[in-house]
Amino acid sequence: MSTTMDKEPHTGAAGGGAGAAADAAKQGGPAKNSRLQKAVLLTVLGADVMDLLDSTIVNVGSPSIARDLHATTTQLQWIIAGYTLAMAVALITGGRLGDLYGRRRMFLGGIGAFTLMSALASASVDPQMLVTTRFLQGLAAALMLPQGLAIIRSVFPSDRAGAAMSIFGPVMGVAATVGPILGGALVTANLFGSEWRSIFWVNIPVGVLAFVCAWRVVPKDEPHGPDAPTLDVTGMLLSGIGMLLLVYPLIQGREKGWPVYMFVLMAASIPVFALFGLQQRMRSRGGRTPLVTLSLFRKPAFVGGQIFGMFFFCALGGLFLVLVLHLQLSLGYTSLHAGLTSLPFSLAVAIGAGFGGGLLAPRFGRHVLHAGIVAMAIGLAGLAWSIEHWGMSLTSLELAPAYTLCGLGFGLLVASYFGIMVSAIEDHETGSAGGLMNALQQLANTLGAALFGTLYFNGLTDGHTSVSSAASTLSWATAVVVLCIPLGFLMPKRIKPSALEAH
Repeated sequence: MSTTMDKEPHTGAAGGGAGAAADAAKQGGPAKNSRLQKAVLLTVLGADVMDLLDSTIVNVGSPSIARDLHATTTQLQWIIAGYTLAMAVALITGGRLGDLYGRRRMFLGGIGAFTLMSALASASVDPQMLVTTRFLQGLAAALMLPQGLAIIRSVFPSDRAGAAMSIFGPVMGVAATVGPILGGALVTANLFGSEWRSIFWVNIPVGVLAFVCAWRVVPKDEPHGPDAPTLDVTGMLLSGIGMLLLVYPLIQGREKGWPVYMFVLMAASIPVFALFGLQQRMRSRGGRTPLVTLSLFRKPAFVGGQIFGMFFFCALGGLFLVLVLHLQLSLGYTSLHAGLTSLPFSLAVAIGAGFGGGLLAPRFGRHVLHAGIVAMAIGLAGLAWSIEHWGMSLTSLELAPAYTLCGLGFGLLVASYFGIMVSAIEDHETGSAGGLMNALQQLANTLGAALFGTLYFNGLTDGHTSVSSAASTLSWATAVVVLCIPLGFLMPKRIKPSALEAH
């Protein structure tokens, strides 16, 4: 699940969109230009909905995948985490490719590749093929997503861009609500004997429609000027290797029996990330475009906010995976039943985000974020207690109060977090900060699925019951969320007005 924040227009090829929009306005008048803007907005929303559905729908279908393809628990973790890992590795590079070769071109390429990989994923004959296609899906999403909001900024005038972007929150909330339910319904319906395969079919008509619409309405790119950015291939490789060194042992270590070299690989990620930082500094000093804006790391509030986000989204990624696995594999819930069980969470997210973003965050700033964290921690603890207390007789109704509190807390947090983070940086740094935040969020989701999935499966192999293993894992997730409370004090107290307009 990606929370897009790349709201600053990029230089280079993307700039052609603004000229095309202006030409359309001159030739066809305000009404024609308004139709163009709405069509572009709907097209970008369709692409983002594909990504979010793909992120949430696969968790519900994972038990069916395991049964049909005889996937091991480790392979199941790779099927889920491979998508977000690939996106984390390539997201910033995807934005730079848009700068270099054109937003429209990369947007169309990303949509086309994502749709093709969805079709191939649905046709997978073994776990290895599904892991590969999911990884390639993540790369396609990393190419597609960074272009969307930059395209919107190129066709909307500055006084309307904020209003256009504000639509993303409610739409993404609805998609997050529909995803698990739709996935559960498709798996349960077993259309044409497809079982889990139909969850990838959803992307095909949406992807084809988005591609056709983008081809027709997204303004064409214009040639670069003399200040065209360059692609940092070395930085891309170093950051990707560092992420892989960190994530691979967490997923694969349990199956291998935790040999020493797994810990060596994790430790090796530290010097690789340090080398990445040094390489970025040298590239910036040499006058070439770095992968990330280094001035961001000289801002304690921004760095603290990234540490906060890593802890929080890591816990969130683990929460969904462990609950779905416990409900379906241990309690025997159908995929639809498991999807409907998450409905209180999704509805509460929409309510929390609505009130938090529109009413509370502008007035109370960081206090809203802390309220969300406290509610999320209490809700997680409630989930762990409910699983332990009710055991194998646990019902959706008994999970609903704690799940609702979790959703309310998450809604309050996301309503304030990104505005607070924008308030920690300068306006000209927003584009780079957005790409970096999205990449770190995807990395945190991957780490959460790897870490908490490993804790859960380790509990099962060590002789614990599924009930005690799930409750214990969610207790650890609660502890991670609690650590976010002091980290929240590192961020700005208030949200600056320009951040409210952008968000």
